[in-house]
Amino acid sequence: MQGNIITTVLALLVYVASGLFGGNTNQGMPSNPSGSYSTDYSQSTSIFPFAGKLAGTQANLRKEPVSGSETTGTVATNSRLLVLNQKSGYYLVQTDSNQQGWLPSWMVSKTNYAATNTTNKIIAGYYVENYKDDPVGYQVLAQNLAAINTVIPFSYKVDQYGSINGSHYSKPMTLARSNGINTLALVNNIQGSNFDSNAIHRMLTNSSARSKAISGIVRVVLENGYQGVNIDFENVPSRDRSYLTTFFKELSAALRPKNLLVTASLPAKTYDDTKSQHSGAFDYKSLSLYLDQVMIMTYDEHYAGGSPGPVASYPWVEKVIKYTLQCFPANKIVVGIAAYGYDWGWGSGKALNYKGIQNLIAKHKITPKWHATYKVPYFTYSSWGIKHQVWYEDHYSTASKMQLVKNYGLRGVAVWRLGYEDPKIWSTIQQQL
Repeated sequence: MQGNIITTVLALLVYVASGLFGGNTNQGMPSNPSGSYSTDYSQSTSIFPFAGKLAGTQANLRKEPVSGSETTGTVATNSRLLVLNQKSGYYLVQTDSNQQGWLPSWMVSKTNYAATNTTNKIIAGYYVENYKDDPVGYQVLAQNLAAINTVIPFSYKVDQYGSINGSHYSKPMTLARSNGINTLALVNNIQGSNFDSNAIHRMLTNSSARSKAISGIVRVVLENGYQGVNIDFENVPSRDRSYLTTFFKELSAALRPKNLLVTASLPAKTYDDTKSQHSGAFDYKSLSLYLDQVMIMTYDEHYAGGSPGPVASYPWVEKVIKYTLQCFPANKIVVGIAAYGYDWGWGSGKALNYKGIQNLIAKHKITPKWHATYKVPYFTYSSWGIKHQVWYEDHYSTASKMQLVKNYGLRGVAVWRLGYEDPKIWSTIQQQL
């Protein structure tokens, strides 16, 4: 996992322009909810959406906000609902099964699902939209409000001059905050489809650009009501190690007096290789003074451009944790949880989300195997005379990693990314954290 190739692969894996995880809705991306209702709620007031439940007995969903309108489905007592809009004494609601319809507003009570999560542990999800109003991450957030207590929207970028640009995802952030969920504005150094090494070098090594970037981050966080920031700088030249530490020192001095969190997504490392172009710029021990939480990216142990193998094996993740604990206290460490896998064939790997992997299993009538040492699922198959290896993550492998979080007393987990995971991981995380 050394050098520029891994950052290129990670960028292709992560970011919206790449058509990743199967490349289309048939294989990788869950389809849009069925039904005749528009998902454009731009006319809604700022209170929408919010979480609720059916307060009365079983009720009929109506196609229009009038009594006697066509019935589109039923809702059982105490069912979880997402309230999307209001008209003429009715609420437009969406159920956990993605049915939409209108209910009399008196039948719906507002509920703070996240309030039931009283642990001080962090269960975070990275929120990304592949395109405008992409519903995939939003649906998962809405369905797991009782589990997720931190949302990190992949929203903002910094350039070589220190300018901060991006878009605030108002609909999911409103949903999160209405349920007591913390939000952190993520700032990255992506330019085009890759982490830009030159741009981040120029920003970090120029005091005026650093100052401008920090002022922009403070503005974004305060104006949009985030609890803090998550910095995701990657492909940082190793020679900029001291400048990167200085950036976090200055950022901490600007945010902490305002009671705002300073967090970062850091590359996983098992030792401090100061020459590594992947992780050499990150001086864990120095950064521990300025970071309130660290989301360690314990994934891509094996990646698309390398040889086949587990995305995050149990022994490797444990080694990463042990090294991180030499530099950060346990209550600052959040373990990154992968929600994807790779299909290696034709000389390289292809990233797939959990749904895409399940489609592959069904297509080839495969029974996955479990690796007892790595504690992850995998399988092989042949297509057009080419043998493929697939290694991925599911709720069983997540359970194994949760055991590490418990054993070492760590702060929590952060899932990359919302909507790409095995749906069962949220209950697994809740039960084991």
